[in-house]
Amino acid sequence: MSQLRHVEPGFVDFVPIYDSQHSPDEVDRLIAATLDAPDNPALGNYNVPLALVENNSEIFGHSPKDSDSRYARYGREGAGFALGPMPVNAFLETFCPCSTEVLDKMPSAADAFIKVPRAADAEEDIYNPLITALNQSDGQTSRCPGYTFMDASTHADAAGNCTVKPDVLCYANEHVSRVQIKGSISRTDMGFATFFIEIKSHSSQDFFEDPYAHWRSSRAQPCWFFRRASKTSRFLDDFGQQVVYATELCARQFRHCCFSVALFGCKARIMRWDRAGVIVTRQFDLHHNPEILCEFVWRYAHMSETQRGMDMTVVAASDAEETLFQAAIKTHVALQLGLSGKPLQAAVYQHYQPNAVCAIGVFDATTREERRYLVSRPLTSPLSVTGRATRSYWAVDAQTGQVVCLKDTWRLSIRGAEQEGTVIASLAAEGVRNIPAVLDHGDVPTVLDTKQSTSFDCMPKRTTVTHQFVDAKWVCEQGIDLSTIVEYTQYRLVISIAGYALHNIFGTAELLSAGCHVLQAIIDAFGKKRVHRNIHPSSVVLYRDKPETDRRGILLDWDLSWHMKSTNPHRHLPFDAMWQFMSISILGRKKQSHSIQDDMESLLYSLLYCALRWLDHTLEPTPGGLPWLLQRLFDDASWQEDQPEGGNGKHTNAMSRKYTALVHFKSPSLHKWLNMLMDFHRPKDEEYRVGMRYLSPEPQPSTTAQWLDPKGLEELWVRFMEDHHLERNDRVVRTLPHESREIAEKAPALPATLPSTFSESEKPDADELRRGDLGLDSGRPSKKRKTSSSDDGYTQASAHLNHLHTGTLERITALTIPKDDPELKAPSAASSAVAPARKKSPKRRVHAKRGKGSKTKRK
Repeated sequence: MSQLRHVEPGFVDFVPIYDSQHSPDEVDRLIAATLDAPDNPALGNYNVPLALVENNSEIFGHSPKDSDSRYARYGREGAGFALGPMPVNAFLETFCPCSTEVLDKMPSAADAFIKVPRAADAEEDIYNPLITALNQSDGQTSRCPGYTFMDASTHADAAGNCTVKPDVLCYANEHVSRVQIKGSISRTDMGFATFFIEIKSHSSQDFFEDPYAHWRSSRAQPCWFFRRASKTSRFLDDFGQQVVYATELCARQFRHCCFSVALFGCKARIMRWDRAGVIVTRQFDLHHNPEILCEFVWRYAHMSETQRGMDMTVVAASDAEETLFQAAIKTHVALQLGLSGKPLQAAVYQHYQPNAVCAIGVFDATTREERRYLVSRPLTSPLSVTGRATRSYWAVDAQTGQVVCLKDTWRLSIRGAEQEGTVIASLAAEGVRNIPAVLDHGDVPTVLDTKQSTSFDCMPKRTTVTHQFVDAKWVCEQGIDLSTIVEYTQYRLVISIAGYALHNIFGTAELLSAGCHVLQAIIDAFGKKRVHRNIHPSSVVLYRDKPETDRRGILLDWDLSWHMKSTNPHRHLPFDAMWQFMSISILGRKKQSHSIQDDMESLLYSLLYCALRWLDHTLEPTPGGLPWLLQRLFDDASWQEDQPEGGNGKHTNAMSRKYTALVHFKSPSLHKWLNMLMDFHRPKDEEYRVGMRYLSPEPQPSTTAQWLDPKGLEELWVRFMEDHHLERNDRVVRTLPHESREIAEKAPALPATLPSTFSESEKPDADELRRGDLGLDSGRPSKKRKTSSSDDGYTQASAHLNHLHTGTLERITALTIPKDDPELKAPSAASSAVAPARKKSPKRRVHAKRGKGSKTKRK
């Protein structure tokens, strides 16, 4: 019996939760689950919905999902964007403005935290003394008027991208009743928390270390190593925990920044997070300087919502607007999916959550007008606290009722960076096929409050702040590349196309058709001297504008594109595109210029990924089957001196078909076309040794005429679809496990040599390629691949190779084969030779790869 499909979030659209394989009872259960209004409905910019999924893991990531692995990944990423130590007084004056008159009314801080232990046997021993001190009132005035601190350590929040439970959360008083359990104990709800306090029992657990009090940083003098998080895994994990909490807080609310406090015994630091990074204060002692934390919470209570980090351009929609939104979305879903009745009702709630419709103002820089759009549940939710932090929505124009796509993101503001709306509009004007039309776009203004009457046109745009301090004297620059901490500006784009992402395909025909449409967009854009640079399944949407017509592929996400006649503004930044679908050359040598062949290669990986995940083939979705292959082929990465390196899996497969040879697709046409694309991209190297030592992928240009001739490939692609039978509704429902250790331990046994993607008798000759005859008549089954005895069932595998594929990605450094291993007997002398080790590529300083996120379990 079919299981409900496994839908993974993160840079994704949503798979329709109904298809012909669901029973009526399953549809009723799904509808009932989505119709229930949340216990705590959205309140404007608080408690906003996240992407609706059945499992809180990431769509394109199959890396470790346990909390330790997640903390380590986020810790490594965070160590590259943390600035400090900022003097505490300067921090308060800069980020927590407050008038002298208000400060004079602050309650006395004398001995405020005297009962907080200097060190404790357990973190729990610090919770109550700290909460009691922060909530203390002199009878008339509390330390943080309007706010209450609560112990949230025992009741985790699993509603978001992962399960989280910070130790202490600060809630506005009007939200306390929604989360309170008893007394000062609450459940964790990151949708309503205003900031968090994470506690460790001893000062030795501080993941940063300060220079001496008299020390002054200078670019001409050695700098103290501030980021202790880079030294050991314990500090790295502890700091990663802070990054995870900040990420979740900013994903569950409409925010441009947030604050947090890290406590180590009685020592503390205050942090401010935005999309460029985090600024950390010097360490201070609650016993010796209690006034610092008291002043912070006092100032925080008297700041405006904007100063506390809230996005005041987002407000709750009216009841009439919510009714309009629901009706418009229902009509649009019916058009896109061809559904009616209960299945339609279920699909509507993938875009609409009752009592959670918000109105977002979009100020168009061209028309100088603001337009109001209604949104509810996003298609994508941010998975990192820094970077573009994109949310995308099916939105409804509040005036016309038109359903559009709204993208709320943070664009790079460095010299040469272009607004995505400008790029798309210029490409459309030049006749580029299969791209959307731009309706509105512009930077987001800084709105101080919802009652502000000043025109958006007169307001400054909202930008990050962290980047402004990279040249501050107090910044310790050792161990960090300050050039990667750059300015981001909040930006909104509205386009005409609201469709479903590529991984929502109905079947083989739609996958290949959409792929051809994307290739056409790539070719047309290249003709205008522009490359896309970030093609992945969620950058391709399937859309129809008329009933009873086929959906076509539309290429979105042009924000990282590059006009080849200008300087690439992204050249000095870390890997900023979707890691899993980058080309071998880009992963292997960052300084190499991006070419149209790199875009084509990313398209190939996108098609292959969707085919592996949602079309029928022989590889089982068990831990040692499909999940293992996806992890090795797409997620492949290792950390070398705090820098991720990847591309080994793709390179190995390109040279030997090591991974894709394990798969045979049920559709003969799909099987042949995907394998031919791989052969066009890079012919198999018959002398390549499976398991040969390989560290960093070196770019190796393709030698096939088809890959170097994109227009010829387009013609070949079109003829192939015309001449061959392509299944229209062969999508499969497949559930994948997500325990990485289980996946690694059950990795399949591999043969010492793997078969070619095609046997010699199956490979089309040059004449067939030129005339487009690829050897398959419509509906004719494909030829069965010939196998040798060593290949049959892959039973003659190497136990040593099997062992090499175990363990987490962080431990993968190389694959080596001893010459004397008796298990590695190859059928020919040529294939049994051990290849020499390749020279390691120069180190590159980069951030953690995009598109990685996971479900975790907290302490």
